[in-house]
Amino acid sequence: MAVAPVAPIAAPRAAAPSEAAPRRSFREVLHTAGGRPFPQAAPTLPRVALDAARTIEQAQRRLDSVLDAARRGRTFTAQELLALQTVAYRYAQTVDLAARMVEHGAQTVKQAVNTQV
Repeated sequence: MAVAPVAPIAAPRAAAPSEAAPRRSFREVLHTAGGRPFPQAAPTLPRVALDAARTIEQAQRRLDSVLDAARRGRTFTAQELLALQTVAYRYAQTVDLAARMVEHGAQTVKQAVNTQV
């Protein structure tokens, strides 16, 4: 299959000083891309992330208090130990999920920074 020749690309013409657009910072250009301003980012974490962090802290406090009670000599029933195991499992899963989300976010930012435009 033969490839058709392509016409050479015309060199860009230099803009006259009167035609030059006013210099704006990258932030200004990015803020008004497409003629519409982008919505401002929220200054705090989303509510879901804050709720997850609170859940992790509550689970950690509960596990710490149970471990302190065990160190003082308290014995636990099988039912209490099973409930404690459930809390510890949920705590571990939530921390693992949060770590994966942070890692994925960092990879996304890294990929976006390295992408050539």
